[in-house]
Amino acid sequence: MKTFLSFIFLWTFQFSCTAQWVALNVGNVNASNFSDVYAITPDIVIVTGNNGTIIKTTNGGASWQQKSSGTTQILGKIQFPTQDIGFIVSAGAQLLKTTDGGDTWLPIAVDNVSSIYSMSCVNENLIFLSCIDSNNNSILLKSINGGSSWEKIIGNDAQMKFYDIQFLSGETGYASNNNVYHSSENNILKTLDGGKNWTKIDNSRGPFNFINENKGFSYQFGFLKTTDGGNNFERLGQSSLYLLSKIFSINENTVWGIFEDLTLCGCGTRGLVRMTYGSEDGYKEYVQIKNAFISSIYFSNVKLGYAVGVENGKASVWKNMAADLTLNTGEVIKNSINIYPNPTSDKINISINHQYSKEFTISISDMAGKSVYNQSFKNRNELSIDAKGFTKGIYILNLKNQKQNYTQKIIIQ
Repeated sequence: MKTFLSFIFLWTFQFSCTAQWVALNVGNVNASNFSDVYAITPDIVIVTGNNGTIIKTTNGGASWQQKSSGTTQILGKIQFPTQDIGFIVSAGAQLLKTTDGGDTWLPIAVDNVSSIYSMSCVNENLIFLSCIDSNNNSILLKSINGGSSWEKIIGNDAQMKFYDIQFLSGETGYASNNNVYHSSENNILKTLDGGKNWTKIDNSRGPFNFINENKGFSYQFGFLKTTDGGNNFERLGQSSLYLLSKIFSINENTVWGIFEDLTLCGCGTRGLVRMTYGSEDGYKEYVQIKNAFISSIYFSNVKLGYAVGVENGKASVWKNMAADLTLNTGEVIKNSINIYPNPTSDKINISINHQYSKEFTISISDMAGKSVYNQSFKNRNELSIDAKGFTKGIYILNLKNQKQNYTQKIIIQ
């Protein structure tokens, strides 16, 4: 009996440590559903919904303020290429833009377009849109001036369709060619010339997400990874789940996904699943939040994420409060590393616990995956990196030694 109770305790403890999603109190909002969420920092978060709803928190969800959007349309995808400049896709075939961190929003007209499916911001000026034009054709639009004007990109196949898109640079991008994510016809496409020419990636379907131009993931009855830009996908594990509508890569070994229950009416729940892969432990998945309808997820770092959707008929936001979401293959414990100030415009100071400082490498890349800093160190507990030459924007700092790996978002302002 004692052994049985001990097993129950350990199982419960393990589950709670990996599944501590907490519903946040957002107050009274006009939305019946939240569509998307974006964490500019772990504490500054923007959420969109129907009825033109935009809400913002600056204290990690402890309190929320509703912002004016100037529209009653459904608001969807959010992206912030810098801490201050952000964009939101509106169902009214227009964009909303902020230049003050999401406090005020102004519309950007996108002419001769009936709907916008997806958006990808390479930086504050370079933006790609996948759209349906007034003639019901699938097209790509590109802006090099932050949305002030748009150029139609003529591809190599007039019949090619574009839905979800992700550009990692001005040249390299990926797209899906079907709006039904689980369709056998939903191939992943790739361009190396800014959208002028596209090729289908063989044996790749379903939702996708790339960390940089070469490393990315897709989901097709299981967890697949590429390290060569989609030329080859390796199956890391067979999943117990059938449909995933969206995936979000945290690092090379951890991906979150939104799974969908199979129902004839299409009205089933959408929950969350965390998928991990390590050379020692292989593929593992952890199903979480099963009794809601999750629309979107976003992680500001490996341990802190937000999800939005509907639960019990009410627009809801969840925050992941898990004590540790890192892999047991050896990611650095966050409390052992201090990176400050963040945001910064001068120096990035790094303080490291002595047990991790014997020999390590620090690399910094922009959101397009371009490396801007890479340096190895030995026996250093304190160091500073000069950030004055960095362009304003969001960067990913990675600290790695032989056994541990830690990633954090850095904002240069």
